Amino acid sequence: MKARWTLVGASVVGLAVLAVPALAAVNLPTPGTASQVAALVAASSQIHRLPARLVPPLAEAPKDDPGTYYGVAGRLCVGVTKCVWGGAKAKSTIVLFGDSHAQMWLPALVPVARRAGDRIVLVWMPGCPDATVTVWSSSLHRGNTACDRFRSSSIAAIRALAPRFVLLADRTSDIPGLHNVLTTDAAWQAGLERTIAQLKSQKTTVAVIGDITVYTTSPPECLAAYPTSVQSCSVPDPNPRTHEHFAAEAAAATYEGVAYVNPHPWLCAKVCSPVVGNMVAYYDQFHVSATYAEYLSVVMGAALRPVLGG
Repeated sequence: MKARWTLVGASVVGLAVLAVPALAAVNLPTPGTASQVAALVAASSQIHRLPARLVPPLAEAPKDDPGTYYGVAGRLCVGVTKCVWGGAKAKSTIVLFGDSHAQMWLPALVPVARRAGDRIVLVWMPGCPDATVTVWSSSLHRGNTACDRFRSSSIAAIRALAPRFVLLADRTSDIPGLHNVLTTDAAWQAGLERTIAQLKSQKTTVAVIGDITVYTTSPPECLAAYPTSVQSCSVPDPNPRTHEHFAAEAAAATYEGVAYVNPHPWLCAKVCSPVVGNMVAYYDQFHVSATYAEYLSVVMGAALRPVLGG
């Protein structure tokens, strides 16, 4: 076990989290092997009462997000110089590009980069997928042109950087497109194919980290209401109450000849339990918790080994 301390307004130097006591010390489990993760996920649907030593404690779970531990990652990361982990002598650069579903995997990828001697560059904007589709702005009641501009400028900046690797990840569930109509699978696949085609090159290898099943309500809130009935907070995989583009993502990766990483076996069996082992797996209904993402760093590294090498 190792301790993590919550950071408030702190930054990150190199690939190490600055450990300064603040809200609460968290004892982190050692990252799981493939067999350990599989065993915990298989048993997760049989968890009915909250574990006595829940990680993080339930009151802290809604704050268990990447930005809490990785400083600037909690804000908009524009360009390829603002949110960087790793030194000037790093062997290669890994760009993690997308929306908050890219950001949420940072705790799983920082250990991978550290072991390989690579640096990570995070490029993300909330609610703005890397797939080339125009999404709806509920606040402006029109297409989100700011997102379109961010995506275009980000792709240009990544191309100019010419990193060795680009990892793409997006939320795909219930994404409204133009006229506030849900984006179709065909539009999502075509948009992701376009982005991949613009980023891959002889110098740059691209991979897609697939989307996750989202919950109908926030798991920490649900668990607080049902501490002795954890499975009341579970959802099927996939969740029939949402419309997602899992198959479209995989098809886009296949069409463009790039790797696709499927995270579902690390989170769900027939159902997705909000508690896996003694860990709260999601910090809200849409995102994997930083604790659980870090626990998955070994299996994430293994899944990406054909892409990243090492």
